[in-house]
Amino acid sequence: MTISTDVPVAISTDAPVAAAAPEDEETSGADLVLPLVVVGGVGALAGYAYLRRTRRARTRTTPGGTRTTPPAPPLTQLDGESRTLLAEADNWIRTSREELGFAEARSGPAAVAPFARAVRDAESELSAAFRIRRRYDAGVPPDEPSRRHALAGIVGRCQEVGRRLDEEAAAFDRLRALEGEIGEALTVAETRFRELTGRAATTGTTLADLAERYAPSATAPVTGYAEQAKDRLVFATTHLNRSRQAADSGEAEGAVRQLRAAEGAVAQAAAFVDGIDRLAAELSAAAAMVASALTGAEAELSGVRGVLPTTGEWEQPADAGTGAMTGAVPDTEAGTWADALPDAGTGAVPDAGAGTRTGEGGTAEDARAGTGPDAGAGAVPDAGAGTTRGGAAEDAGRATRWARLPDAALLGVPVGELWSRVLHADTVLTSVRQELTGGRPYDPLDVLRRIVRVLAPVATGRAGVLPAAARLAAGSATAVADTFVTTHRGAVGADARTLLAAARELLDAASLTDLVRAHTLARQARELAEQDVRVHGNPVAGAARHERGVAGAVLGGILLGEDADGGPAPSFGGPHTRAGRGLTSA
Repeated sequence: MTISTDVPVAISTDAPVAAAAPEDEETSGADLVLPLVVVGGVGALAGYAYLRRTRRARTRTTPGGTRTTPPAPPLTQLDGESRTLLAEADNWIRTSREELGFAEARSGPAAVAPFARAVRDAESELSAAFRIRRRYDAGVPPDEPSRRHALAGIVGRCQEVGRRLDEEAAAFDRLRALEGEIGEALTVAETRFRELTGRAATTGTTLADLAERYAPSATAPVTGYAEQAKDRLVFATTHLNRSRQAADSGEAEGAVRQLRAAEGAVAQAAAFVDGIDRLAAELSAAAAMVASALTGAEAELSGVRGVLPTTGEWEQPADAGTGAMTGAVPDTEAGTWADALPDAGTGAVPDAGAGTRTGEGGTAEDARAGTGPDAGAGAVPDAGAGTTRGGAAEDAGRATRWARLPDAALLGVPVGELWSRVLHADTVLTSVRQELTGGRPYDPLDVLRRIVRVLAPVATGRAGVLPAAARLAAGSATAVADTFVTTHRGAVGADARTLLAAARELLDAASLTDLVRAHTLARQARELAEQDVRVHGNPVAGAARHERGVAGAVLGGILLGEDADGGPAPSFGGPHTRAGRGLTSA
């Protein structure tokens, strides 16, 4: 038998089991990490999707979402910004125009023509901005979105003013070439300074003569002009000397800065002296015009009085041809409505066809003079032409009076109101005549203002002397206001400048009403400007600063800053170039 020698060996599982334990643990860890990674990735994707969805909802423009835009600034903030820019743009133009004058004196009109054109373009833009501002102040447009748009238009126009001047500033500086050829420019400024010094010395005599010939109110607009002219000349003296010294020492940059400050002072001194001389000439012209203006006004008033009915309103005649339309004036055999108006010199009314007669045996002139057959002492023709016989004659009489009405704007005005205006005008004109014959000094410009102001509500002022008188008075008031703003522009705000711009635009008007309005706006502008200066106060403290004229220079915008030396002197250009030349301290 075969005997197996193999020894049975028991199979032990200890070693394999011990070796397998670590493998099981590693497998279990991997199984746990993978789900965590998956869950984390899913969470990140979900978070990213949420954020993207939220961002899209916030910026979408379709219904269901709102755009996140910065909140619109308050209307009051935009209003303030537009006011500031209006005043600044006006200053840019005024300064550029002043320096342009010095450049022209040296280089001639042809050389400065492009820059003069730039200033005119800037003035046009600013005028448009002022017109928008006037409508805005009057409440037009009424809704807030449109008012925001209007303020944006003002800002845009003012920015265009600055851009137009800025783009020409570099070429203008090259034309002047002050850094390399300051000698000629300095000579021009010194020549002007000497001329003004001589003229300023005679202003006292001029003012004394005006005070002797006219009432105190006549010279009130130029009170203090002589003293302020001397103040600017003191400042100019200091900086002309410094500019000359710097030029002699080879300090070209310092010489230019000092010269620009001196030129600004010389220009404003000239504005004060010119203002006194201009007022003297205007008073003389007004005094020569007063008598004829008063006579013309009385004639105009007589013409109005002669055609006014006693009751009712001005009625449009039933048979007035093409003039039967509302607001239209019928033609007459004498021609158009203007041809049928009273004669400029006498107040006489040309015939108007069959309706010329106011009654049997009496003409329109007789009726106005109270000498016709149907005119009693001081009587006024009846509204229905009661002296006529028959409806046709009545219509003709009413058509005649309607065609002769001095101002079509008076159609429909109650007769009582018209008579009230006429009686008030009578009273004022009587007072003026008494003042003229009283032998005491009077203010000719104020007399003209009173005449045209009281006549404007009842007549058009067709007499040639009356529009001329109104334009002279309004032009004088506007020039006074403009001089004040120019010489105090460092303190005057936008409101005064807006009114001044409106007055300036009305000076070319033909109607008495517009010219009277121009005069009123100019006076209001001057009052507001004076108020701004009072509120602004003294810009520089210290007696030494007053002696050098720095306070007046800062107030007048000759120097831009209010530090110890007054800051830089402005030059031709807009906001980015006008302060290119600083003024170093002494």
